Amino acid sequence: MIHIITSENRHLYGPQLWAMHEERRRQCVDKNGWVDLVVLDGGEIDDYDDHRAIYLLGFDDDMQLEVGLRLRPTDDRCMLADKFADLIAPGETPKKGLDAWEATRLFTTEAYRQRKGPGRGQRVFECWAAAFELALKNGVTRFVGMIDMQLYPGILNSPIETRLVGIPRPYAFGVVAGSEIAVSSDLLDRVLEAIGRESPVGYEVDGLDLMAFGNLAAVQRQVKRAMTPQLVAGAERDETLAAETLFRLYDTSSQARRIWDDRAFRKTDVLRLDA
Repeated sequence: MIHIITSENRHLYGPQLWAMHEERRRQCVDKNGWVDLVVLDGGEIDDYDDHRAIYLLGFDDDMQLEVGLRLRPTDDRCMLADKFADLIAPGETPKKGLDAWEATRLFTTEAYRQRKGPGRGQRVFECWAAAFELALKNGVTRFVGMIDMQLYPGILNSPIETRLVGIPRPYAFGVVAGSEIAVSSDLLDRVLEAIGRESPVGYEVDGLDLMAFGNLAAVQRQVKRAMTPQLVAGAERDETLAAETLFRLYDTSSQARRIWDDRAFRKTDVLRLDA
């Protein structure tokens, strides 16, 4: 499961988001040496961390951060187009628009990278799968961004087709290039096939989930359970909650959320009667 964090549910993720900013500092400043980035109280933050930013974060069972990616619409501004326009070749399509989102600040944590065994590296592709799901849902047809060229050989061997949009340029910490990914359902299918998963991978937690399950770790356990075929039935309450969670995962009409909202309203009425 990849958590989708927007301006609507950001208030539910205070400690987790700060852990993300701290990890970005460790990756970008401490490890990569990008000393020109802004660090506030130990976390790396820039002017694209605003109300329009969407964070995709993956956690282990104890809600320890493992992977992260930031998405942001480009119809108003874009780091690649506005600050690094020299990475875009003449004649290229505009990199800003309603159909384009910018993908930046992809990272994995040191604890996750040290993990051994099968499935190592899968979380990055889960993060991208959640990004593609979200893009398709919102009518986004492409992601733009920048690539440090030392990572490019690995990208070429991945199921994600990434196109360079200009000539790579040297910068203070290596060589960088502008990039674009054409988003499609076929691309999502290839990524899901590569990691042996089915859609959906991303999930947007809201207050109703916390009301039902208590905390983010419990919500994650229930969503992962709903995503995973069960060979043996569990307790009746767990089976009911898993079925409802699965319904919410695939619900496109918001009917499931209305049902849960009505249930919360009835619960409030009962509490009032008891009082």
